Amino acid sequence: NATLTIEPGTIVIGQPGSEPPSVLVVTRNGKMVAEGTRSRPIIMTSALNPGDRSRGDWGGLIMLGKAPINVGANTSGKNNSSGEFYIEGLPASEDTKYGGDDPEHSCGSLRYVRVEYAGSIFAPNNESNSFTFGGCGTKTKADFLHATYGLDDSFEWFGGTMNASHLVGGLGADDYVDFQLGFTGKIQYGIFYQDADYKGN
Repeated sequence: NATLTIEPGTIVIGQPGSEPPSVLVVTRNGKMVAEGTRSRPIIMTSALNPGDRSRGDWGGLIMLGKAPINVGANTSGKNNSSGEFYIEGLPASEDTKYGGDDPEHSCGSLRYVRVEYAGSIFAPNNESNSFTFGGCGTKTKADFLHATYGLDDSFEWFGGTMNASHLVGGLGADDYVDFQLGFTGKIQYGIFYQDADYKGN
């Protein structure tokens, strides 16, 4: 039930090597306002020194909301109600639950935010993304976002109704945009690029 406000120009540090790896999670009862500017973006990156950083150093940004998702009850052996689920990669708990019946729910506001070196592997075939949105609604704002050097997807949506625009994804190791569980929002203006010499991890 709190709002985390991150000022323009702030650098958020993700600590590698912790168990589980560090990750910034905004639960569906809270919200985050991270509004950088063109000249003072908010950067979320690895705590390692430049030159020592690599994909998957930390878990990235996860925002959870109460907008509808397409999930039935007790899915995949989880004790979840219909229309609610637990975000992948993290232990099932009230803090990792998302979904609901409020298509206008706000997870907060992101503007000029860059996430680097994210995508920690929490379990086999169960990584986090640079930006993860679970059940975020139409009052969520997401513009001018940049994901780079991620180990998993640059941007992934699990249901929800939010819109996003001006997305840049680069030098990742998996999908640049990924949608599942009934996402019904709109994504406008995206550029996604890869290094021609990249051979995978």
